[in-house]
Amino acid sequence: MFTFGKKISFRPLIIALIFLLVVGSPIAGAFGMWGWAAGIGVFIVVVCVYYPGVLELEFNYIEITDHEIKYYDFRSWWKRVLMVFMGPMTPLKSIDLDEIVSARTIGQEKGEKMPVGMAIPASNFIGAFAGAVSTIQNLYWIEIELENGKKIKLSLAHDKAYNTEKKVKKAKLAVEWILADKKKEDH
Repeated sequence: MFTFGKKISFRPLIIALIFLLVVGSPIAGAFGMWGWAAGIGVFIVVVCVYYPGVLELEFNYIEITDHEIKYYDFRSWWKRVLMVFMGPMTPLKSIDLDEIVSARTIGQEKGEKMPVGMAIPASNFIGAFAGAVSTIQNLYWIEIELENGKKIKLSLAHDKAYNTEKKVKKAKLAVEWILADKKKEDH
């Protein structure tokens, strides 16, 4: 069995709630209900705009067994918003290995690391987004093609950002594992 990425947690929802309180509470002290309205507005932006945009980069769990591939389905924005609220209860979609016609890795095998000790005044602010930036710089996928012609890309960018060489090798082994089932059928 191969696993990649990390499972979705309640962290995105907790962070959105913290934003609601940090923005809403002080403003509510000065402006009453308008402060809570501002906090709710920030909460909605974090839950409905920010996290659906980066969820696939930060939480892209994939599990490959000898029978199937399980992964999070990020195809629609609405599903991503629901994932923020469902956290670890988000169901994994599965594909039977018998449905797969081909598989391959896509992306650069060389990795980009974040610069250490960024010497700019906003480094703490930028540091909070370092993981997402590093993941974006290390885009890498396993692409599978199904019998019906549909292609699905499974992101490995999060893993690759933290241990490039090891994860690229693991991805190639996973593709061989997926294709090994097809080779048996051909003989």
